[in-house]
Amino acid sequence: MIDYLVTIFTEGSIFAIMALGLNIVWGWSGDFDLAFYGYVALGAYMTLVLTVGPASSPTEYILGLTLPFPVAVLLATLSAMLLALIVGAIALRHLRGIYFSIVTLGAVYVLYILAGQFVPLFNGYNGLSGLVAPMGDVLGIDYSSYQFFYVALCMVMLTIVLFGVTRLSGSRFGLALRSLREDERAAAAFGRDIYILKLKAYVLGAGLGGFAGALFAGYLTAFNPSSWSPVETIILYAAILVGGRGSTRGVVLGVAVMVMGLQEATRYLPEIAGHPSFAPAFRLILTGIVLVVFIRFRPQGILPERRMRDGDPPGSPGTRPEPAPGPQPVTGPALETGAA
Repeated sequence: MIDYLVTIFTEGSIFAIMALGLNIVWGWSGDFDLAFYGYVALGAYMTLVLTVGPASSPTEYILGLTLPFPVAVLLATLSAMLLALIVGAIALRHLRGIYFSIVTLGAVYVLYILAGQFVPLFNGYNGLSGLVAPMGDVLGIDYSSYQFFYVALCMVMLTIVLFGVTRLSGSRFGLALRSLREDERAAAAFGRDIYILKLKAYVLGAGLGGFAGALFAGYLTAFNPSSWSPVETIILYAAILVGGRGSTRGVVLGVAVMVMGLQEATRYLPEIAGHPSFAPAFRLILTGIVLVVFIRFRPQGILPERRMRDGDPPGSPGTRPEPAPGPQPVTGPALETGAA
């Protein structure tokens, strides 16, 4: 039972860091990014090729270094941010909405095919393995105790990331991103540089994704293309939507509900003779049902994003819940009414 709880909290902490990164891109900036899990995958791949040592036949992959795990995590995070900078610089320059999503989908598909087909890169579809108990030898932790160290490490990292993202949420940068999400042209009229702000948010979110991917590689000890199917991206978006888009606390709660709750609960479904894939299929069906229910009846999520009020201290996450969707009273001059 203890081992099971350790597994749940390790995965939950890592997925929460992923979701917090995606929330910056989608929840704050409003960009529906379909390439996000590719940055998670790149973080995992780079961590492995920077730590497991040289390849031996028939295994093939680039680099094959034996760097310390913390250094590899840092470089893996920077690699994800560099790729996001390239993709974002192209996709965010003139594209918005569905066109931006299509470009990011194409980018992650190219990365997926490249990782699978070009064997010398990351050993093709067989993937990489061998990262067993990183830092265990250095810290003198035996294998049986290592899982407790790693879950504590992941939870500490989540706490640090959550604190930083919460502070960023109420900063000028966080508020500027929300202004872009609500109305780009109005934000531009107040002197906001839309492209630079969105690019910064995109790179920062991808960095958290790559960081989570590095922790994921240390947890799984291996990684291959089958580890980053579209299902993971759907679950991340579901967690954000259920918890509360734009809300840092809501995102963590959404991960607890969708990843640590719903996903784990469906593992105990009874097996049906002749249908071995019933439980995984029903898990996806249930995820879809939850999404539809929340979109219809609670689109703001369990913990809605809070908005700043006049007089709130700098860095405050706000004190007023976001209003429910629907017609809102006009509180300022209309931008495109055509009225004289």
